[in-house]
Amino acid sequence: MEHAVNGSQGKALSVYATNDGEKVMEFIKEMRLDPNQIVSVEELAPQSEDGTVVLTTVYKLFAQYLDLFGKPTREFLKKLFPYAQDIQEKVAIAEMTLDRKTEDFQDRQARAATFADYLTEFKSLKIPADKYMELIPTIKQRVYSICSSSDYRPGKCQLLVVREDWQAKGGETKYGLCSSFLTFIRSGAFCVAHSTHSVMQMPEDKSAHIFMAGLGTGLAPFRAYIEQRKFEKTKGHKVGPMTLFFGGRYSKAEYYYRDEFEAFEAEGLVKCCNAWSRDQKQKIYVQHKIMEEADSIWNELGREGSTGYFFLCGSKQPEKDVFAALL
Repeated sequence: MEHAVNGSQGKALSVYATNDGEKVMEFIKEMRLDPNQIVSVEELAPQSEDGTVVLTTVYKLFAQYLDLFGKPTREFLKKLFPYAQDIQEKVAIAEMTLDRKTEDFQDRQARAATFADYLTEFKSLKIPADKYMELIPTIKQRVYSICSSSDYRPGKCQLLVVREDWQAKGGETKYGLCSSFLTFIRSGAFCVAHSTHSVMQMPEDKSAHIFMAGLGTGLAPFRAYIEQRKFEKTKGHKVGPMTLFFGGRYSKAEYYYRDEFEAFEAEGLVKCCNAWSRDQKQKIYVQHKIMEEADSIWNELGREGSTGYFFLCGSKQPEKDVFAALL
């Protein structure tokens, strides 16, 4: 089991978040539904098993399966308006699907209106409990690189998660579902997840020089790489050098696992080349630090017979700049 969640092998964890229980109960109450009513939902059954259905409660349907607080498309409104009993509300919902009402719909999108917001706004809606599955999509998995080596940390599977937030039109702060779920989950609670393969795997050659460029939470797999090399070193293996290029805006807020990396660097396990774009007047980015290490990179990656590796993980935005620095 531990090898299935070993970040040093490029493993990632697909996490299925759940909706906030209190908000779900508020929604159920406002929609005049029975949280304990049993519903039969064919769409949730495993696709490989024909003729099977899932029996669940209304509460669990909204808490564990449906993306109730996600952002709807206009297709949702096209499916929704037939359920309105009041003719004025029926027309109002239907009109939002028209091209001439595009600006109004986009304004709602900018304000981060959710499925729950639309459903509770129109009071005449009468939707059978088993029909919500046809209106609201299921909660999608979110994939996080595992940031720990299970050889170095037996029995552990650690993730680097930064709670996603943004400001909607009108000034209200909104938060990402899965990052919030993982931020507030506590010991004793359960989390539905499974490991997935990644395209990044450590080289089998323990002596190979590994260059790593991590941007933001893209640092995650490289922590696992360094932990794996630390484990191998304690087992008596000769391990090669590692160079970490890590970038963010402010070191005080975004230097994740700082104490660990400083300890690993003091030990000689890794060289940390950090780029903080807002810590000083002159903006410094990862590509600048890469260029400072040009000679080392050429010796390990460019010259004939070189055996080094270069890995990049994180935001796609600086990707071209990193490639340009390497070339």
